[in-house]
Amino acid sequence: MEKIIFIGTSGWGYDEWIGPFYPKSLKKEDFLVFYSEIFYTTEINTTFYHLPTEWTIKKWVNKTPHNFLFSVKVPQSITHKCKLSLEQCSNDLFKFLKLMAPIVEAKKLLSLLIQLPPSFNKENHFDLLKDFIDNWPTNPKKEGYYLSIEFRHNSWMEDEVFTFLKKKQLVYCGVIEPLLPPRMDVTNDEFTYIRFHGYGEKPWFNYLFSDQDIQQWAQSILNIVPKVKKIGIYFNNHYSGYAVKNSIMMMKALGINPRNDPEKVSILDVKKKSGVYSKNQTSLKNFL
Repeated sequence: MEKIIFIGTSGWGYDEWIGPFYPKSLKKEDFLVFYSEIFYTTEINTTFYHLPTEWTIKKWVNKTPHNFLFSVKVPQSITHKCKLSLEQCSNDLFKFLKLMAPIVEAKKLLSLLIQLPPSFNKENHFDLLKDFIDNWPTNPKKEGYYLSIEFRHNSWMEDEVFTFLKKKQLVYCGVIEPLLPPRMDVTNDEFTYIRFHGYGEKPWFNYLFSDQDIQQWAQSILNIVPKVKKIGIYFNNHYSGYAVKNSIMMMKALGINPRNDPEKVSILDVKKKSGVYSKNQTSLKNFL
């Protein structure tokens, strides 16, 4: 089970996680190092809003374990502003893919996520989606990552769409949210993607899945395990550290162990790995 199911959160740099998850003595630049001591994957959300520097990308790669995996959201300038029109978004797309090179080269890229806006519907935009996919500039399979699509309009929940996804070996991103049915269709037999947004009112993400919720969703996930080689699961209910709590609860429900128990992660080791302290630094307890 642990070899095929990767569970993490959508993002990691939330100040409100200080206390519920991150120790109060931890600096923000050390959040990812601490996070990767517990989880094997995360979803990078910041790329949706703005592109980080190449230096930042390399830092993320270098500060995480060799078997840590990233899923990365395609910028909203491509998906929301340009609505996948290649005439308008080609420059942004090439710039984004070039920026991903360090993650690809380190073999740490699990998936790129194309999250489409609610205004993007099948009737008006299916041809744009087809053209965008047909002209994707790189070869995902050759470079070792998957291309996943998250819809936000109910018009896409049709057989024609899922047939297209299967034909192109695209990954349908199942969503647990108010707008769409909680489908977990496998459209690529190598990988499937699931995002837990939540059912909060304002906003969705301010929601804590209960023990009963987690057990029920765990059973749905177990039902698709025989159909696919890998599953990426990300909790986006980041308010108050809910995503971290629910991720660990889901691991437990599926019989998956975190990399380390959060309570046993050494802050000294985190600061050594982040470069704050020398690798030769010794804790006080070793002298007592």
